[in-house]
Amino acid sequence: MTQVKPRHESGSFGRSRTEAQRAESVERTRAARTIASHCHDTVDRDHLLAMLGLPTPAMAAADGLAAALRPYVRAVATAVGVPADGTTCEVTDTATAYLALSRRWHAHPDRDLMLVWGEREGWGIAVETAPGETPVVLAYLSGDPVPHPDHVAAFVADSLASSGVGRRMVVLPATVDRRLLTERMNRWTTTD
Repeated sequence: MTQVKPRHESGSFGRSRTEAQRAESVERTRAARTIASHCHDTVDRDHLLAMLGLPTPAMAAADGLAAALRPYVRAVATAVGVPADGTTCEVTDTATAYLALSRRWHAHPDRDLMLVWGEREGWGIAVETAPGETPVVLAYLSGDPVPHPDHVAAFVADSLASSGVGRRMVVLPATVDRRLLTERMNRWTTTD
């Protein structure tokens, strides 16, 4: 008589684990909704969510923006002609990006220029300054804070070719819709 050994199916373990993770995600979402519906305000909600180890809406928006900002900055860097090691970006309480330009401004021949982006200001060209020094902004790209990378490249070329300063006043919005910024960035990096 042949003895049949029990079959260990790693596939069934994987499926069970995936199902458990999905069930945990559903329960975490339910917990977050319950908390959100019973809080006095957004500060109360965010504190309670943090105590339970659940992500806050601001954290989710920041994660999405960070994931979209990196490829968008790389696309702008490529269009402008800046190597990858000359760029940096981050999303904390504000979202920012930096690209080191290889040119200098005639009025500051001893200082490098940089192309900077902020979630409220959009793109601007500035003179590198030391920490604590007043920033020297030469020009801001008006309009869309997330323009097509080729539009940013044209702005840089035009600004560096002109002899005057193309500065504009920047009016900071009270709030920034990070989901909208993320969608705009994704549009320029997934359709090109």
